[in-house]
Amino acid sequence: MKKVQLIILLILAIVLSMLFFVKKNKQVNISKTEVAGKAISNGLKVTYLDIGQGDASFIEFPDGQQLLVDCSIDGRILEALGRVMPYYDHDIDYLLVTHPDLDHYGGCTEVMNRFQIKNIVYSGLEKRGDQMWEAFLSAIQNENANYIEANKEDVWNIASTTIHILYPDHSIPDNKNVPNSTVEANANNTSIVFKLSYLDKNLLFMGDAEEELEKYLIVTYGDQLDADVLKLGHHGSDSSSSKNFIKITSPHDAIASCGLNNKFGHPSRRILSRLERIASSTIWRTDLQGDIFLKLDADGLKMYTN
Repeated sequence: MKKVQLIILLILAIVLSMLFFVKKNKQVNISKTEVAGKAISNGLKVTYLDIGQGDASFIEFPDGQQLLVDCSIDGRILEALGRVMPYYDHDIDYLLVTHPDLDHYGGCTEVMNRFQIKNIVYSGLEKRGDQMWEAFLSAIQNENANYIEANKEDVWNIASTTIHILYPDHSIPDNKNVPNSTVEANANNTSIVFKLSYLDKNLLFMGDAEEELEKYLIVTYGDQLDADVLKLGHHGSDSSSSKNFIKITSPHDAIASCGLNNKFGHPSRRILSRLERIASSTIWRTDLQGDIFLKLDADGLKMYTN
């Protein structure tokens, strides 16, 4: 009888061990499946999207999280995202809207309707009475995302990268003007400006910031504005990228997001000449080159087009 009991106990022990092994393997497989939902890269990737006259940049962090900066003027942003996102990916971790100009926020409603957005970053500047902006505001309210109002200098750490929010450093709904300026700010000078740092490189995103805001940033941050890659303010317009700003940022590469033969003359030839003369910058243009890709990893920074 004791022999039978011993054999039964031995069989039970073997069965339990097998079940534990199967369960453990199943958990590993689930984990791999979850990771596959957003591909893990070996570095930082940024795509300055070709969306015509407007702005949209797609950032992929080293751990697979994603940040979309602006959304172009309309639904064309969805086609652009289809070029850089897998078809099965239905969520975006961060949506940052620099300011309420239609060519920056117009497609955001479509983005929020198509994707689950986890965090929305905006300055809070209102354009009441504007039908497109009202639809945008309604979409934000319906999205059930974590809403972050950019109203102070801030530093975020995301997957070994650092995002330094340089501006706004105060509440834009309370006062949209650039501090210490005697000029009333337009929407461009309420733009969210931030620096993205990874490894030993710095990427500066300017929204539509113009010279008045550039002056304030120079006084406030000085050499912290030094950038390897500069996303030109206001699509390379001559209202931005002042001489002093180019001197202090001294970008190796500069990107102009603009539409082919656009009526505004973006980017300005004068600004392109200034970049080449002062900083010997390499100029990249979405109107002529399409999507512009940046990859930054242990092998260094690489920029290329298709």
